[in-house]
Amino acid sequence: MRQAGAAILMLTIVVHSGCDRPSADPDPGIPLPIAEARQRAIQDLRYQLSLDIPETMTEPIGGTVAIRFTATDVSHPAVLDFDAGPNHLTSVRVGGQPSRYQEVNEHIVIPAGELTRGENTIEIAFRAGEAPLNRNPEFLYTIFVPARAHQAFPCFDQPDLKARFTLELTVPSNWQAVASGEPFGKAGAYAIQNGAAAWIEKIEGSYTGIMGLPLHETAALLEWAGLDVRP
Repeated sequence: MRQAGAAILMLTIVVHSGCDRPSADPDPGIPLPIAEARQRAIQDLRYQLSLDIPETMTEPIGGTVAIRFTATDVSHPAVLDFDAGPNHLTSVRVGGQPSRYQEVNEHIVIPAGELTRGENTIEIAFRAGEAPLNRNPEFLYTIFVPARAHQAFPCFDQPDLKARFTLELTVPSNWQAVASGEPFGKAGAYAIQNGAAAWIEKIEGSYTGIMGLPLHETAALLEWAGLDVRP
């Protein structure tokens, strides 16, 4: 009976610990199965992001992010996206405790055993990736089109996980942070017909195509199809 009990205990430990990693390492990018699983399991997503931006472009941008969400399913690890390059993570804490996370193929894998059904908080200190930040000697701006945000900071980078977002910037004393609200509702984070026009020297091609629907080209196609659409 003692041997049988030991075997049952060993089986229980193996089965439980096997949930701490995905059945297979996640592929780079935003794999569809992982995105679908996260959409089902994560609700009420919130980000509290802080970035410390130095004046010199060669100095790294340090950051912290607190990711809060309600988990409806904790049978699998939480897979965050972060493609900033090697050695960009400083620390990861889950529920206030150091995490046994793993970095796998542009992802941060949080063991399922560290998650709870209900409210969760993941706190990450990191060095921001440079690719989407567009650093210049005079200014810095970001365009977080789909699948670009995770190149700067850790997140669940998929458009069907809507989130509330707070951002705190620490900038040099002679800099000014500008928040216009203009990026909201725009896929590219700006509109040529609004304030961003001050930075656009010229365009080539269809103006309406850049704004949205290429009207001239669309009208020509409809007329080719036998429809009279011009006034």
